[in-house]
Amino acid sequence: MDTKSYKLGGFYPYKMDAKCRVSVPSDWRAQIGNGELQLLQSSNEKLPTLRVLTENEFEKMQNEVESSDLKPAQKRAYLGAFFERCTKTHINDQGKLSIPKALLDHPGLVAGESLVLCGRGGYIEILNEDNYQKLCTAREATIEDLDADFGFF
Repeated sequence: MDTKSYKLGGFYPYKMDAKCRVSVPSDWRAQIGNGELQLLQSSNEKLPTLRVLTENEFEKMQNEVESSDLKPAQKRAYLGAFFERCTKTHINDQGKLSIPKALLDHPGLVAGESLVLCGRGGYIEILNEDNYQKLCTAREATIEDLDADFGFF
């Protein structure tokens, strides 16, 4: 298994075009390359998001479940739900990520409107602007408590 580590960081407000595509920052594209990507319907701080998973991140999550202490039936059920919530996608030659229309409702995205791309190290998270602001507010208290231990901020 490839142990490549991605360092996708920062946040970028963008506008999705009418064909449900969004530009991906060039430095992120350089790290991701032309590999297969998976869109995972997920959540963060109970807010709906889409996670853009690299092949490496997708395999890492799958292996995490497979190597867990869950019973085999539980692993199959959880992995089944994981695969069901994933959809293959790609970044085209113009550097745009295609988001299937069927996945727009979950995170509250609308073709032609603004959204936010957030780098999360090994994956990208996509939120609508309103949920991004709510996430920032919810995270502030959590990060403040954690920073007492680390002192980064």
